[in-house]
Amino acid sequence: MTRSFIAHSSLGERLKFRSMTGQERISTLFESRVRLVSDMQGIPPKQLLGEDMTIEINLATELGGPGLRFLSGQVARFACVGKDDGDMCVYEATLRRWLWYATRRSDFRIFQFKTAPQILQEVLAPYGFAIDARLGGNYRTWEYCVQYAETDFNFVSRLMEQEGIYYFFSHAKGSHQLVLCDGPDSHADLPAGPAKVPYHAGVLAAQILEQDFIDTWHHAEDIAPGNFAADDYDFRKPNAEIDTLRRQPAGHSHDSFEIYDWPGGYTEMGDGENYARLRLEQLAGRRELVSAEGNLRHMAPGYLFELARHPSAEDNRRYLIEAVTYDFQENALRVAGAADAAYRESTSSTSYRQAFEVLPDSAPYRTARVTPRPRTTGPQTAVVVGPAGEEIHTDEYGRIKVQFHWDRYGRRDENSSCWIRVSQTWAGSNYGAMHIPRIGQEVIVDFLNGDPDHPIVTGCVYNAAQMPPWELPRHKTQTGFQTNWSKGGGGKHMLRFEDSRGTEHIELSTDHGNTHLHMGYLMNQGSGVQRSYGFELRTNEWGSIRADKGLLLTTYTQDFAQKTSRDNPDGHEHMGATLAQSSALMQAAGQAVAATKSLVSAMAQGKNQLLSGLVQGVQSVGGISQAITALAAGGSPEAGVSDDPDPAMADAQQMLDLSRRIDKPVVSIVSPEGQTMISPRPIVMSSGQSVSMRSTSAMTMTTGAQLTQLAAKGMLTQVSEGGQVNVVSDGDIVSHASAGAINLVSKTDASVTSTTANANLTGRKSVLVQAAEQDVFVTAKTSISLICGKSSIVLLADGTVKINGVKGLVNFTDNLDQRGGKIFLNCEAPIGGESSTQADLVEEEVGAPAHPGKQVPAKTPPDPTRPFFTPTEATEPPATAQTLATPMSPTGAPAQVNLSALNDKFGYQMKSSFPGGFFQEQGSTLVSDETGKLKLVNPPPTSPFSKSTAKGTATSFKPDLNVAEGRTVQGVFHTHGYDWDPKTQTGGHVGVSFSGRDAAYLVNSKQNVMIAQSGSDQFMYMRTAATPASVNSNLLKVQQAARVNELTNGGKPGGMSFPAATRRAARETAEKLNLAYYQGSGGVLERVWP
Repeated sequence: MTRSFIAHSSLGERLKFRSMTGQERISTLFESRVRLVSDMQGIPPKQLLGEDMTIEINLATELGGPGLRFLSGQVARFACVGKDDGDMCVYEATLRRWLWYATRRSDFRIFQFKTAPQILQEVLAPYGFAIDARLGGNYRTWEYCVQYAETDFNFVSRLMEQEGIYYFFSHAKGSHQLVLCDGPDSHADLPAGPAKVPYHAGVLAAQILEQDFIDTWHHAEDIAPGNFAADDYDFRKPNAEIDTLRRQPAGHSHDSFEIYDWPGGYTEMGDGENYARLRLEQLAGRRELVSAEGNLRHMAPGYLFELARHPSAEDNRRYLIEAVTYDFQENALRVAGAADAAYRESTSSTSYRQAFEVLPDSAPYRTARVTPRPRTTGPQTAVVVGPAGEEIHTDEYGRIKVQFHWDRYGRRDENSSCWIRVSQTWAGSNYGAMHIPRIGQEVIVDFLNGDPDHPIVTGCVYNAAQMPPWELPRHKTQTGFQTNWSKGGGGKHMLRFEDSRGTEHIELSTDHGNTHLHMGYLMNQGSGVQRSYGFELRTNEWGSIRADKGLLLTTYTQDFAQKTSRDNPDGHEHMGATLAQSSALMQAAGQAVAATKSLVSAMAQGKNQLLSGLVQGVQSVGGISQAITALAAGGSPEAGVSDDPDPAMADAQQMLDLSRRIDKPVVSIVSPEGQTMISPRPIVMSSGQSVSMRSTSAMTMTTGAQLTQLAAKGMLTQVSEGGQVNVVSDGDIVSHASAGAINLVSKTDASVTSTTANANLTGRKSVLVQAAEQDVFVTAKTSISLICGKSSIVLLADGTVKINGVKGLVNFTDNLDQRGGKIFLNCEAPIGGESSTQADLVEEEVGAPAHPGKQVPAKTPPDPTRPFFTPTEATEPPATAQTLATPMSPTGAPAQVNLSALNDKFGYQMKSSFPGGFFQEQGSTLVSDETGKLKLVNPPPTSPFSKSTAKGTATSFKPDLNVAEGRTVQGVFHTHGYDWDPKTQTGGHVGVSFSGRDAAYLVNSKQNVMIAQSGSDQFMYMRTAATPASVNSNLLKVQQAARVNELTNGGKPGGMSFPAATRRAARETAEKLNLAYYQGSGGVLERVWP
């Protein structure tokens, strides 16, 4: 006998089908309970658990030819439940579809940038069962989708429900397949049995045997919402409207109800429209429902069939089967065969029955969203991650990526999560706070609406690997934050508040340049020892304070209840008082200037009247008369000082007005106890207009070096009382009026005194010594000399008076008395035999006997421009003499010195010291005649001062002191030098000096010079007022020689060349001793330092 149901399993035919009950529904897991009988005792369940079992259904009926339908499933439970009347073992197997395995596994998992079908494939593929994806829709790409503490089944179910995907199973012998669908095109007619099923009811149904038909049909309609609306928010488009609304065509009077969903789960308008369509299709699909029953075996969910022979013609159409419930019983005879007749007689007959639910196939099918979304139960922590080698990983919104502690698939890199927004304390349009968590930090993550797909970072927390910036609980009263330089650290920025009672302070600092601003209690950060109170701003780098509209620095207390921060009443008051006092002093100075000008003018007028009288008294002496007339024309009639004694007062008054309230871009510094400005380096004060320095008490200006005062348009010094003292302890005083006169005026006595040396009064043209009311006294201890050209009058202390001259004129308008013990007149007739009424006065040779009446021929007068050296050595004509004054400092030395034009105080030319030969220890004697003219005599044969040009010959220094009668030895002129090596061009360091009454001083005004020559190069030091008094040529030569030896390494390898070492040593010595240093050749030397 043919069986209607056969069970296929791994045990073959040992298990016989007895009955089967179960249910199938689209997008729903189901189970089937199968009763099986077998003559095998104690079948181990493990032999079948997890194995596929297929129930084969024979569909042969009177309406259809032979056909087979299969129902397959995985054996999820197997048990022996007893024995039947035939003493056969009864077993029960629970069959489930393979997707049920997905309920056995849960996970936390992140999917990024994938579509729903891709996620489904990735989740379900590891189960190893076939999937038939009949999907034709377009699916969004999920930027971030999380399986959060869900079974694989729940995760894929809610994802499919949201995306409009549903599923059913197709069956074959030994297997079943998951079919994914998203529209009507995914469905086909029933694969076995008739696709057109008749409807029979009542008596007719009872008479039909061996035929599948429907005998129960209930068609119903429900009131369902007709509208669906949704909305959401996208922070990248905060003002965009992405709300959606979908409506169904009107069906009845109560179909306008609306379902509103928020958040809609989308950020793009197209996605929102698609979700609204899916939701409305699902709602519309539930309006019309049909439940039916019948003697059926081939109904299966997910397939189509057509109803026939229903009394309601509208019902005779095609339907989609949504769910099927079945109850199949097999005839015992067919199960046992001929083995037991008694059993055959007692068993029931074969029966089959199915109940099912269908929907019209005219509307798309959508599964309701019944799988709950997972919700987080609160915040959790995670670790900030990013690319390898980075410390900070963020995007334009300040978002970060994290590795969740539950994520076992993440690799702790930039792909571990989506970009996650970070909560900030303040966030505005291009303003607010920004603290970006860095890689490795632990952060607190919450989830918007509890949705794992929408994380947000709400804060950071410390852990054992990420400790607080300062030690706790020791510094528990401190609040603030501290950064860490990126990349690699090595420094920080910090804002810290200390609230501990007694040590309250605020610190704003950066390690860059060790820059700190401390306010409040100032302490040593290392030891904690107090340093002060207030504030301190410091840096190892540069600093600046800028205020475009004005700056007030004050140590006065300010009453901000009555004043603003710009008010400066104290500074205005003090400055006003100082200006008032100085104004009174300047008024007195103005009166003094006016009186001085009047006095100078009166003096000038009196001088002119006196000189006019003198001219009238010497009309017979034409030369003297002309000189006096010229003298009267010279001199300034008044003092060259402005009538305004304080030109800066107007600017000072303007600054006084501005200091009351800082409303202009000025700087005002005010302090009740004083101010200091201190620097070991230069301080520069510069003004584009005037500078006023005013004090109501004393003022002292002190400098350790030179003090320079420069004025372009006059200088006024006024002392109201107490006198004025100018003292120069070492050096000269020079007052020089380059284009005007110098007027020294005193109300009482005036004195010009030299306490240890000479006092000189020199006029380039004339000198007037005037006593306006009384006498002129000229006194001397030994002699008084009046010398004019070739004429002289000498008054000696012993009473001798000498009058010398070439010619003479004695002219008196009154008597002339000439008295003496003896009077000698040497008279000689004029050339040509003519007599002369006047005697020619001639020079008498010093030391020659005087012979009364004997004429002595006049000697040729000495030539003051003649050089010391012989004409053969003076190869160039004498140049114009150059006079040098001792400079105050090296910077004041002349930029160039021409040895060809430089004469010493005795009149010899310096260039002659270097005639071209090289020599060692040369010497000559320096003598003077009775007129003071100096000459070199008796030079050695090899001296450069003789005609010899021998080079490199050492000659002992033996000056000849045997000089001619009438000459006086003044000293010795000599040179020193090193041997010169023509091959290496080294050596030749020459020192030139003069030994005598003015030892080592060669130039006018006793200018100390040391000259050297190396090869053709010449070098020179020049003493300045800043040079130590102990420095002399011998000291310079000793120090220079030692330094040259050091730089040349004693002439050994590794040292500098001799010329280079000479230059280096010379410059170092000059810098050290405040000497001006020159280099050049051919007698022309340029200043190279400074």
